[in-house]
Amino acid sequence: MKSELSHIRFFSRCTACFIAVSLLTFCFVRASAAQEKKPNLPDPVKFVNKFDMVANAVRAVLKEKFDIELDDRQAGIISTRPYEFISGSLTAEEMGKVAINNNPDTGSWLKAQYSVEAILEIVSSTETLVTVRTKIEALNRSVDGTEEWLPLESLGTYERRILGKVSAILMGKKAERKREGFWGQKPQPVDQRPSRFPGPSDR
Repeated sequence: MKSELSHIRFFSRCTACFIAVSLLTFCFVRASAAQEKKPNLPDPVKFVNKFDMVANAVRAVLKEKFDIELDDRQAGIISTRPYEFISGSLTAEEMGKVAINNNPDTGSWLKAQYSVEAILEIVSSTETLVTVRTKIEALNRSVDGTEEWLPLESLGTYERRILGKVSAILMGKKAERKREGFWGQKPQPVDQRPSRFPGPSDR
């Protein structure tokens, strides 16, 4: 009888140790995965273009996807309304690609959205500095059914993408201006005067 009790206690302890080790391993893996992702927000970009031209390019890029909430050229701020980029069962997976979730994992994630703020600063009459920041948040439904928008930390993916599109617009315009030397000239009429050299039929 004592032998059976010893065996039972031994297996109980082993089971408890196994569960404890599994939990510690799971927590370690989760912590390591979270540490691998670090925010990489892009630095402000200086464009060699006049303020109005840069502001128009920023607005054009944002208008492709967002509704503009504020366009204050005097303050140098263009901001958008929130844009929902994912909803449903893939919300947690997709928001993990563009942001870090520093909130406790409780309940379920229903959808995620982000808004953009572009800050424009005049460096000189022909230079403009642009900073792009996003506000990312996700809707969480807790176990008791309460829903709450929670902030996420941006990885910088959207910011770099927006600055890249603005650069493409402005660099494209700059390339067009460089070609104006030849391509900007008006077409010249064809010379209608007879040729001074005999053609094949005149021989």
